[in-house]
Amino acid sequence: MGVERRTVLGGLLTVIGSACCARHAMAGSTDGCWVPASQAQPYFNSVQGEATAFATGEERLEPRSGNPDLDRALAQALGRLSTLFGVLPGFCYYDDGGSPNALATSRQLLERSDGTVMMGLGFLRMLLDMPDRPDASVVAVCAHEFGHIVSYKYGQYDTLKARGGTYLVEQFADYFAGYFAGSRKLEKPDYPAVVFATTQQSFGGGSHGTGPQRGAAVQAGFMAAYQQRLNPVQARDAGLAYCLAQR
Repeated sequence: MGVERRTVLGGLLTVIGSACCARHAMAGSTDGCWVPASQAQPYFNSVQGEATAFATGEERLEPRSGNPDLDRALAQALGRLSTLFGVLPGFCYYDDGGSPNALATSRQLLERSDGTVMMGLGFLRMLLDMPDRPDASVVAVCAHEFGHIVSYKYGQYDTLKARGGTYLVEQFADYFAGYFAGSRKLEKPDYPAVVFATTQQSFGGGSHGTGPQRGAAVQAGFMAAYQQRLNPVQARDAGLAYCLAQR
């Protein structure tokens, strides 16, 4: 690895840890943070406020952080995720009942959306307490959940689930979280990829895989974007191949 590559990663590969989403203890919960449509209703029952599909990033995001600039930046980031990943899920907040979590499901909360990403209010508060760049911490979590939507919309989910269970499903979401970070680093050299990584290391365990396993998946996605310059279609194929090799 050359000096330039080490500098670009900025510690990304050494500080990436476990999961970027926690498990929820609510009745009807599932292993991992991808919730089958048949199990989504208990979470939908606790949705707080409006849901929005962020097609452009200019849509209004219901303020929850207490910081209008951060809420505006998150709305723009969700629009970038939708555009880059080629998905349009609904996004909403829900009452995570003291069990901080973020979730994704194929069940639609909005018409013409590719499922729904749900951010727990307790989890949001936890992320906003991160000591450095809480905005990037929230986006890191959202990128993982949007990665789940990618796997469902474009058909990787069934293959991953059949071949390796929840672990490979979560690996693919981590890969795409890294892919988003690498893509943003190309566009904006000072993009806080390290914050992205440290956020992910703060949560995890269980079906998501070990810290090194999750770090390797994010690293692979990051390099697919930053070094290999794969487009999203190529990244989906590369991400699937990467995950299947981890069985």
